[in-house]
Amino acid sequence: RSFHFPGRSAVYARRAMCATSHPLATQAAVEMLRSGGNAVDAAITAAAILCVVEHPMTGIGGDCFVLVAPKGGDKVIAYNGAGRAPAAASVEWFLDRGIGQISPDSVHSVTVPGAVEAWCRLADDHGKLGIDRLLQPAIDLAAKGFPVASKVAADWRRNVDRLRADPAARAILLPKGNAPSA
Repeated sequence: RSFHFPGRSAVYARRAMCATSHPLATQAAVEMLRSGGNAVDAAITAAAILCVVEHPMTGIGGDCFVLVAPKGGDKVIAYNGAGRAPAAASVEWFLDRGIGQISPDSVHSVTVPGAVEAWCRLADDHGKLGIDRLLQPAIDLAAKGFPVASKVAADWRRNVDRLRADPAARAILLPKGNAPSA
């Protein structure tokens, strides 16, 4: 690439590399590798942290689609960690309750989450360190706080009206009534 224009250069490493949309997730993934974990351990750790530090973009209530290439073989395993529709959900159930349309803010617009189940299965089947250890960095950030990145702050600000409309979201996600600044 031309260094006279904005852009990113390729990054090189001797043994392993991690890339995410947030430095805290990337750092924790690298630390998981340094402490004896493998790529699956690093990926789960990073994904869990992104659920905390970039919650407007992702969350544990989401889905998880994975391709894993176990070491020593040429087989690729696909894992579909998509959320499922609740077993009792049917058009009739909704219509009987006067629900003819489901808004994006409705509890009914969300599937049963698949991400956490996927993380647990992947950690058991392909990880080395165990799900408890993999989730600890995200738990620590959630409990002790984290710096809010400028992109996250902008996304948060853009959704203030939606968050204020829900009492639980307002209480949890709008400290002092406002979106946090970077």
